[in-house]
Amino acid sequence: MIQSEKMASLGKLSAGVAHQLNNPLGGITLYTKLMLEDYDLEDNAREDLYRILNDAQRCRDTVKELLEFSRQTRQFMRPLSINKAIERTLFLIENQTLFHNIQVKKKMAPFIPLVMADAQQMGHVFMNIIINAAQAMDGQGSITITTRESAAKDRVIIEIADTGPGISSDNLSHIFEPFFTTKQEGQGTGLGLSVVYGIVENHGGTIKARSVLGRGSTFTIELPITQETEKGAEHAEHA
Repeated sequence: MIQSEKMASLGKLSAGVAHQLNNPLGGITLYTKLMLEDYDLEDNAREDLYRILNDAQRCRDTVKELLEFSRQTRQFMRPLSINKAIERTLFLIENQTLFHNIQVKKKMAPFIPLVMADAQQMGHVFMNIIINAAQAMDGQGSITITTRESAAKDRVIIEIADTGPGISSDNLSHIFEPFFTTKQEGQGTGLGLSVVYGIVENHGGTIKARSVLGRGSTFTIELPITQETEKGAEHAEHA
């Protein structure tokens, strides 16, 4: 309960900080672009301005993650097929260079119940974990995605396992904390998995990670099953 309260407070703080940063970042980006367009500058000066633009974009990416992290709404909750959501995510990333030498193994149960979820947010969850796995493996290895119904038949279980280098026990206990990252400077905001954690929690689910150094990592997500149907959701939407 204490941890949940801390996360909620941090979410509100993050939203405030993000909105305060957006305006000056917009101004920096706008006026830098105007200088590049309106003035005949030396190459060195143009390189410096492009560096400003790149750094401003990195800051805006962090702000975007902060806003996602602080989001508490459930505006698009509807019955969702987890298998379809995973397939859509894989379709979006399968042609990226990072995945050319990665084998994706799907062990998805063909008939699993629907969950009540925001499809866009769940796509963000799956994409974040899968891309993190691919980056950890340096684009070489395999990712296994498993879906099944829980033994109690009240939850859908999703497992995403990789053959990467694994996560040390010290780092494993911190991976869902905001701003914690093991990536090199400039390659991550440290907000990705905390956003994932928040989304899963807002859906009434749980997420856990286990890992062995040298033998890969596995993320396990559990989401509550809904008794509603996709067809029922469509009728409600058009009513």
